[in-house]
Amino acid sequence: MRIIFIIIIFMFFILPSKAELIDVIDDYTQCCENESYKTFSQMIKGSASYSDLEKQKVIDREVSSELNSNFIYMDLKNCIDLALGENYEIKIRRANKGEAYWLNKNAQFALLPDIYYNFDIKNLEGRYLVGGIVATTTHEVPIQSLAVLEWSTINQGRYFFNLAFRRNILKSARANLEFTKDEILLNTIQAYYDTLEKKMEIEVQKINLYDRIEQLKYTEARFESGLGTLYDVKRAQAELAGAQQDYAETLYSLRINQSKLALVMGIEVLDAIYPFEISVDQRELVNPECDVECLYKQALESREDVKSKKAEIQAYRAQRNMNYTDIIPAVTVSYQNGLVGTKNSGLTSHNSLTLDVRAYLGKNLLMGTITQIKAETEVVKAKKLELINLEREIKANIISAYYDSENALKKIKAAKREVEAADISLDLSLTSMKAGDATFIDVIESQNIKVQANLNLIKNMIEYNKSQARLLFEIGIISPKNVLKDYKTLY
Repeated sequence: MRIIFIIIIFMFFILPSKAELIDVIDDYTQCCENESYKTFSQMIKGSASYSDLEKQKVIDREVSSELNSNFIYMDLKNCIDLALGENYEIKIRRANKGEAYWLNKNAQFALLPDIYYNFDIKNLEGRYLVGGIVATTTHEVPIQSLAVLEWSTINQGRYFFNLAFRRNILKSARANLEFTKDEILLNTIQAYYDTLEKKMEIEVQKINLYDRIEQLKYTEARFESGLGTLYDVKRAQAELAGAQQDYAETLYSLRINQSKLALVMGIEVLDAIYPFEISVDQRELVNPECDVECLYKQALESREDVKSKKAEIQAYRAQRNMNYTDIIPAVTVSYQNGLVGTKNSGLTSHNSLTLDVRAYLGKNLLMGTITQIKAETEVVKAKKLELINLEREIKANIISAYYDSENALKKIKAAKREVEAADISLDLSLTSMKAGDATFIDVIESQNIKVQANLNLIKNMIEYNKSQARLLFEIGIISPKNVLKDYKTLY
């Protein structure tokens, strides 16, 4: 009887606290059913009244404040347009092309004759040889005033080889400029997507952070009511601390990526570019029916660096062949018109037409010419090998980008299934916990799986889009139009 009495008294005092705890659990889980941990507003307001855009604005304000940076909102198109206009590598290549352009013009005008004016006056006083034979003493002032036209004709044929050299150097410089634009376009896309990835990871981790705070409150309420354990509280505290570390790391990774994006765009590095997108979808940019061999053939026809290297080979071949002109006679035509005379005898008109022909046997008894030709033949050979090596690297890079893209596409499909299963798993774990069939640890594990699944999906989406852009670059058809195909922001 005494035992029964104690049990009755115990139940009398304990049941209200249990009922109170059940109310706490119901209040906590009511806002989480069906849409558990899925929206930002549920974690901070207990409802799902915010739109995605409103939710994103709240997160953006918090992130901007935490980084102490004023965000500059831009989409991918804005970043590309700005980068192609402001990037310093492009400006340098444009200046290099300008130099090659004017040197090519200089080579074209080399065929024109030189015209100059010559005035010469001397004071002769003393004994001189006249005709190199008779010595005489004189005091005279010879004067000549001449306009001279001098033409070295085709300069032993060097004119044509130099013209070919400069023309091909210009073609190479133009191709280098276009290739640099392609590189900067790719680098801008990569940096933009890296920044977008961190932005979206921050959203997932921000929501997860609020989840962990609420979970800690929940475990503390259970522990204070006598239904939970200290282990549950400590585990919730550890999960919260881990979430805070992950969030802090991603937060500062975002800022670093923003500076890298600003650097490649050619703007002030302190500017904090912030992507417009609030979500990311896979964007197919390359025809999936083309295999690696097909893409490689297209690359050899389209890549600007291949065109640059081929033009460079032609330029150095012309420079080598220029040495053969060392054995061609040099023909110079000179015409003079003016006045010559002395101070005492006066000035008289002077006209002369001179044809000067000089035949050389190369340089240094032809040995200088031969050795120079041999040396520059090796330069041409090296340039050809550089082209072969470049083509091999292109094929390897195409293979890498192609299979990175294929791999990312497969992982996206798996990640979508993972996210869907993780959402359902979390819902079921909450329901099971309410029914007493699961523990709070099950909920935590389900939450961890859900967070990781969302991060995996974001990473794979970004990786696919980056690999598609890289594949466009590797086959030489990357352009703002191609990379922005079907592109739109949700803002």
